[in-house]
Amino acid sequence: MATTKKTSSSTRTGKTVAPTAAKKTTTAKAAAKPAAEPQAANAGEIPNAMTKKALFERVKARSTGVKGREVRAVMDAVLDELGAAIVAGDGVKIQPFGTLKVQRRKPLAGGDIVVCKLRRKKPGQKAKDPLAEAAE
Repeated sequence: MATTKKTSSSTRTGKTVAPTAAKKTTTAKAAAKPAAEPQAANAGEIPNAMTKKALFERVKARSTGVKGREVRAVMDAVLDELGAAIVAGDGVKIQPFGTLKVQRRKPLAGGDIVVCKLRRKKPGQKAKDPLAEAAE
C-alpha cells in the first residue's frame, strides 16, 4: 500500500493547493490481463532447476550432526568429480541417481556443450536378483 504525505504545496502564484489522492499506476487494460509468469534472468535458464544452494540446503537438512562447511566441502568435491567425468566423456552410474551416458560433446572457448542421456529406474521397479532360485 502506498502512503501519501498530507502536506500542502504551493504553486508559482503563491496559492496553497490541497494534496491530491495518489493516482492509480495500472490502467484498466493492464488490470484485466492475467499476471504473467516471472521471466528468467537468463534466456538459457531452466525453469524449476535445482540450484547448488538448494541442493546444499537439502543435503544439510538430511545430515544431522554435520557442520555446514563440511557438507559444502564434500558436496563441492563430488560435483567437481562428476563434472570432470562428464566433460571427459565418461559415463556415470550412481544409484539411485541413475546411469548417465554422454551422447555428444563440443568443446568451446568459454566452456563445453555436453549432451547427455540419463536413464533411471521407475520408482516401484526392483532390480533383478542376481542369484538363481534354489532347485528342489
